[in-house]
Amino acid sequence: MLTERAGARVAADILRIGEQLEEARPADPHFYLTLLGTHGDHRGKGLGMGLVAAGLARVDELGAAAYLESSNPANNARYERAGFTAHGRVTTATGHVVTTMWRAAR
Repeated sequence: MLTERAGARVAADILRIGEQLEEARPADPHFYLTLLGTHGDHRGKGLGMGLVAAGLARVDELGAAAYLESSNPANNARYERAGFTAHGRVTTATGHVVTTMWRAAR
């Protein structure tokens, strides 16, 4: 379906990016925070970080670590305020740089 919708080249790029991100994930046990977005009409109201905080509260209750990939450098400081530190960088097949971030168990 991906190839049908996006074309062979774009589909291959998307699949390669997924592989790159999977290769970058730490082996240590952790919760993986994935795919968070806020509709443009609601950005800047703290809704996204509210969801992150709620998820991290549960992660903390379990005494676990957390990991995420930040595709927008403007968000890195937000994640740092939530306790994440830069773990690494992945330059995707399309040239976009993704910062991987880790938050130790609390």
